[in-house]
Amino acid sequence: MKTELDLSLEIDVNAPRADVWEFISDPERLPEWFSEFESAEQESPEPPGIGSVVRYVIRPGGRSGTFEMVEWEPGSRLSWDGPPLKWMGGGARPRGTFQLVDAGEGRTRFTGRFRPELSGTQVRLRPYLNRWLRRERLGLAWDVVRPGEKQRASTATR
Repeated sequence: MKTELDLSLEIDVNAPRADVWEFISDPERLPEWFSEFESAEQESPEPPGIGSVVRYVIRPGGRSGTFEMVEWEPGSRLSWDGPPLKWMGGGARPRGTFQLVDAGEGRTRFTGRFRPELSGTQVRLRPYLNRWLRRERLGLAWDVVRPGEKQRASTATR
């Protein structure tokens, strides 16, 4: 039994696209703006790009997993995919995309699409996880690039 969540988050950031890209494309900075990440480090020695593997530890419980960068368009788009992270008789496969476009006058539109694939007991938790993911992502969106500076944000859930 499997199902997929599909959550999109869009915010306008008061920073140039190059600055936002530098921030979101550095896997080791994930804990700075994703509260669920305890740590993240790139395992592969080359600069981040297609094929880069990132090992992460998440809260709660210090569970560890990996994901791979599967799409990499410097300055505009990156996507990741990984094997399911086992938890409570099920699993969640991390998948998603970040996209950046100019929003005028030194501003950047950040779009995050989060598509974790749930299996086993995690399928039954779908409604709860969907609400949690929406709330978590909207909360962390304010911290992209300039912590504490409020941005316009909206979420759309499918």
